[in-house]
Amino acid sequence: MDFGGKAPEITNGRLAMLGFIAALGAELATGESVFAQLQDAPIFIPATFALFIVASIIPMNKNKKAESVGPLTPDAELVNGRAAMIGFAALLAIEAIKGDALF
Repeated sequence: MDFGGKAPEITNGRLAMLGFIAALGAELATGESVFAQLQDAPIFIPATFALFIVASIIPMNKNKKAESVGPLTPDAELVNGRAAMIGFAALLAIEAIKGDALF
């Protein structure tokens, strides 16, 4: 696997979807910013991301074809991943400017 093609974008998109939803949910539940959440779980969050990276790379290395399940298509995953990347970056930027949690 190289840095070209869809593999890095798929992996980064999956991590962005995981991070955005987890950060937003934890922020709504606790009122802590993303930066505070990272300080509270310095091992658990990177370990979860590492697990998702490995789980994304293994099927790609086995040349498994991406399958569609109803509305969940490979193209929809790319679009949702891109939206999550923008959303997560925006969340970080807003919290950095505001100096506190978004909600």
